[in-house]
Amino acid sequence: MRFSSRSFAWCLLLLAMACSPRAPAVEASWPLPQAVLFSQAFGPGFTVTPPDGPIELSGLEIGKLAVPSGRIVACDPFICDRIEAFGRRVPVGKFPVQLAMAKLPNDERVAFARILFADRPVERWEMALRPGQTLQDLKPGYIHGYGVDTGTGAFMDAATQVSYLAATAGEAATMRLVDALNNAPSGSRAWLLRPYGHANVAMFSSGWGDGFYASYFGLDSAGRVVALVTDFGVVEWRAGT
Repeated sequence: MRFSSRSFAWCLLLLAMACSPRAPAVEASWPLPQAVLFSQAFGPGFTVTPPDGPIELSGLEIGKLAVPSGRIVACDPFICDRIEAFGRRVPVGKFPVQLAMAKLPNDERVAFARILFADRPVERWEMALRPGQTLQDLKPGYIHGYGVDTGTGAFMDAATQVSYLAATAGEAATMRLVDALNNAPSGSRAWLLRPYGHANVAMFSSGWGDGFYASYFGLDSAGRVVALVTDFGVVEWRAGT
């Protein structure tokens, strides 16, 4: 286990619950196929119905991420110094970062986070892999992903990672970032986009908090990247369409 001001930052992240009115939702059976859930979760209102009660999902755009190199890092932003970018390259430019909010009876959580690179249908989803990782080396039920120790996930370009790590080195810088997240909308569903170098970093609450989370590339019929989605394990799904 890593012990540092970054790894203990979760102690200072506030937990709060907030609810707000939502548009009427579309009812859906459970568990949904991955392709259906990942496409519908970011819409204006969509409900899944697990046995323990309905979960209403709705999309929220939090800003645009600058992607200068075309290589994306997904990580816990407080412990991302050893996390490599995914092997698959994405388009260069500025792209919307969206959260799929899960409204529960007494809470609201970030179920999925997405970078949307193009407004095209997704033909298939594949797990996002870092260099040296393969699907063949996974045991049944296991995933490749990143660990979260601070209740926070992030997207950043690999070229921004160096600037980000330099700017947030040391306890004082870490605490300033924690304070900024605490001042974001609400503890259990906070988010923040902050500039570093010539680009920026998108940070957001990670579902129920700490855990190990996979990301998935959505590809169109020509194999081009349409989206990157991180699944925070709030809503169960099954493989397929």
